[in-house]
Amino acid sequence: MKNAFKEEKYFFLMSPALVWQLCFFFLSLILVVQLAFFEQPFQNFTYEYLEQVLRVSHFLVIFRSVKLATVTAFLCLLFGYPVASYLALYVDRRYKSMLLFLITLPFLTNLLVQIYAWYFILEKNGALNKIITLFVPEVGNWLNGSFAMYLVTFHIYLPFMVMPLYTILEKINPRLIEASLDLGGSYKQTFFRVVLPLSIQGIKTGFFLVYVTTFGEYVIPSLLGGQKHFFVGTLISEYFFIGRDWHVGAAFTCLSSCVFIISIIFFNYILQKIILRLQRI
Repeated sequence: MKNAFKEEKYFFLMSPALVWQLCFFFLSLILVVQLAFFEQPFQNFTYEYLEQVLRVSHFLVIFRSVKLATVTAFLCLLFGYPVASYLALYVDRRYKSMLLFLITLPFLTNLLVQIYAWYFILEKNGALNKIITLFVPEVGNWLNGSFAMYLVTFHIYLPFMVMPLYTILEKINPRLIEASLDLGGSYKQTFFRVVLPLSIQGIKTGFFLVYVTTFGEYVIPSLLGGQKHFFVGTLISEYFFIGRDWHVGAAFTCLSSCVFIISIIFFNYILQKIILRLQRI
């Protein structure tokens, strides 16, 4: 009886999150699917709207978003792993709280404020150009291009990689590293055969956290990409809010979601293969 009461209590505590997921995720997902395949609410089933988005141009837009998300996720992993491992394994506990606060500080700043800060840094008369012109007379425009977009997405989403990695790496027992070194293992062998396998879950969590959020990014490509190319987020907003073509917009959302799920499965497989190969070094 007591165990049953505990289970009911835990379910009651989970109920607000379940209601939130039901209202703002599952119901909205059902509405999007309904708009994509029905002319009226769950009446007159049709493939017409899906056929309109099955074009090469739409797949190029999806590929562009996959590329942005992939490059950002791998860059964040490349630069975030050393930061997280240094914080978790080498920094004294007295300084960890301050350093973690500095890493999470961007979360306390509005996204638009961060983007506009980069806008003023990268503009023609911005701080970056003023520094570069001290050495190079003529400098091009950094804005309205891929460089600015990739740089800002990397900066914005780097903490999303560092925090999951830090959480996993901090749980590694330092005695395992000491034992590996005492038994004759080099620092390289210790990293690839002890630290890396124990941090696989953090790598996957951080990678997909960055990948998922970047794939549907709308604000950064709109403000810094120069609107030269459409991305998934910008094209969906174009269909829904400007063109008012909700059915085609919903169909494109379903199509991009399917490609997105396939890409996640693919990258999960690739990450597993890469990590297994690195363990053999």
